[in-house]
Order: sequence, then C-alpha cells, then structure tokens
Amino acid sequence: MLLLLNASFVNLIKATSTNCKNTPPQSTGPFYKVPSKIFNNDMTNNGKASGKRIKVYGKVLDNKCKPITNAVLDIWQANSFGKYNHQADLSESRKDNDFYGYIRLESNEEGEYSFNTILPGSYKVSKNLIRTPHIHFKVTNNQKQLTTQMYFKGNEMNNKDFLFKNTYNNNALEARIDQSFSNLTYKFDIII
Repeated sequence: MLLLLNASFVNLIKATSTNCKNTPPQSTGPFYKVPSKIFNNDMTNNGKASGKRIKVYGKVLDNKCKPITNAVLDIWQANSFGKYNHQADLSESRKDNDFYGYIRLESNEEGEYSFNTILPGSYKVSKNLIRTPHIHFKVTNNQKQLTTQMYFKGNEMNNKDFLFKNTYNNNALEARIDQSFSNLTYKFDIII
C-alpha cells in the first residue's frame, strides 16, 4: 500500500522530531558581576592573557530550535590559573591582569554568538571539592532568562564535579571541539 503525505504533515513530523530540549540551569555562583566589557567578544585582551586561547561559538535557540535574535549573553569564567577577576575571589591563585573574565554579547539575527577566551583553570571550592573547568552563561531575552555553565567534553574532572554530575541531562552542558577550525574551537548551543 502506497501512502502519500501532504507537505503540512511532513513539516509537522520534521518540527516534532527536531524539538530542542532546554539547556539545564546551573548556579550563578558567587562571582557574577555585570560585565564592564559590553559587547566585546574577546576576553584575552588581544591575546595578551595567559593560557591556551580558545574560541567558543554557538546559537541561542528556543525549544522548537528557532534562533533567538538579540538575546543578551553575560559570560564569565576563571582565568587559566583558576581565579576569577572578582573582589570576592579570595583564593591564592594567580591573578592575570590581561584577562578580563567578563563580557556581554548579543546574539545576531540567526541567534549566533562567538567569543575568544582562554581555557579556564580548575579551582578549589573547599578542602575536598575542586571545580572542573567551566564557563558561566546568563542568557536573557524578552520573555526568558537562563543561567547555566558550559563544560568541556572529555575533561576527566567533569564526572567528579559536584554541580556537573548532579545535573539531569548534563551532556547538554558539554561543549564539543569543532575540528573544522584550525584553532581550538568549541561549539555550545543554548536552548532557553
């Protein structure tokens, strides 16, 4: 028996099969501050910051995989030594005056964003707790807000990290290396 499908039914099947799952929320942590480098896509002070330089890019999408235009992304992270550029970070880790640590971006008409940074260092939270390298994101559009953290796929510390391992669907928080670029580039889509 031959079954003919009309175009609207095929589109319905495509839409249902490509539903995006929301990116899991994560803690803001104690080191959030409004970025002073507004709409700047380089945390490395033109490559002067210490550490391995990386690029992070992705899209901000809704749960139907449609791009969210003009979403505001506040992004912050520790430097390569595991220290935040924040007055509340009292750790003895080394400060890097060439690393900004905070930026604010806006997604374009396709929901895309990108920025240059360094691979963040891990750091101690307490005697027995060490955070795996991660980058914080606070994404806001007119209707929704999501605070989450991006982790690096394949880092052996991820499964020991108390926030990562206790998050449902935590694989959605892992950025993957995009081999199509010559420099170290990670892709991280955010679904709100």
